Amino acid sequence: MTNWSGKASLRFVIRMSLLGLTFSIAALAQKGAITTLDAPGAGTGFDQGTTATGINAGGIITGYYVDSSNIYHGFIRSTNGVFTEFDAASAGPGTLPYGINDVGAVTGYYLDVNFIAHGFVRNPSSVLTTFDAPVSGGSGTYAYSINDAGVVAGFYFQNGESFSFVRGPSGAFMPVQAGPGNPGLNGTRAFSINGANSVTGFYSTGTTPQRGFVRDPSGFTTTFRAPGAGLSDFQGTNPTSINGAGAITGDYIDDASLTHGFVRSPAGVFVEFGVPGNFSASTLPASINDEGAITGYYTINGVSHGFERSSTGAFTSFDAPGAGGAYYKGTFGTGINDAGAITGYYIDGNSTNHGFLRTPAAL
Repeated sequence: MTNWSGKASLRFVIRMSLLGLTFSIAALAQKGAITTLDAPGAGTGFDQGTTATGINAGGIITGYYVDSSNIYHGFIRSTNGVFTEFDAASAGPGTLPYGINDVGAVTGYYLDVNFIAHGFVRNPSSVLTTFDAPVSGGSGTYAYSINDAGVVAGFYFQNGESFSFVRGPSGAFMPVQAGPGNPGLNGTRAFSINGANSVTGFYSTGTTPQRGFVRDPSGFTTTFRAPGAGLSDFQGTNPTSINGAGAITGDYIDDASLTHGFVRSPAGVFVEFGVPGNFSASTLPASINDEGAITGYYTINGVSHGFERSSTGAFTSFDAPGAGGAYYKGTFGTGINDAGAITGYYIDGNSTNHGFLRTPAAL
């Protein structure tokens, strides 16, 4: 399915620190109906709260919340607003779901007491299965995306290098390697899988800029770079989501270390985009639906705003009510379904996370 990769970390900090821009978003803003989502057990302190990461065709949402003891827990929110909370393990820092398919199966990973990641799948009957990549020297398995057949995509670390995988519904693993990696947090990382078992993500070698890849259902892997992507360290191409037709969205960092969005067609044609009137804003697409609509967020002066880009290229900005207006705060789109419903989260003025559901006026 087409869900958020959730991997900002160092790249996010670098992008945010480069921004010193001003821009009025009033002309772009178009309010949909936005509902705040707070899991019942969510804490209200700094870096606590609720983060929605994925939405399926029926409008069921998954994600995680951080409680008052700073432990992560998974959740599924039904269309009538009922939260089901779950944990993949009885101890450790917690559970982080990222992908949900249209039958309601959820995947993600949990961290054990040693902060080692392990993958999981929770099926629609609430049966939860944990798994690790079957390799020696492994040090963490991260699952991010699940299609309707129950095939999971993600990556694992082995001897300091990342390798991608697809895992079948019976538990069979198949490695995915887009290019040479080298140790030091380099290698191949898959983040999204579609219904045809095509997988996208990125790879890095430590000596060349980050590049995207797509692995087709036959196992053939094509690597690519956005035309405007830079060629220096911390630059390159970062795919985040693939839809049913094989269109891919993501971001790239140019040679001026500015971040822009892109769409890559199934034929390999790139369209690059950003905030209209301000291509220097940091634009980070997170999810593309089967209609070609995209959600994500952009950042100006350190404040983030959600967006929807239609299949025809129309760009709509939105902010969740209650979103903070200071540095490292704002609204972040993470998932969009085929009806155009968007989920994500916002960070308020107290640095607490809240999930949201943005429903188009037509729904």
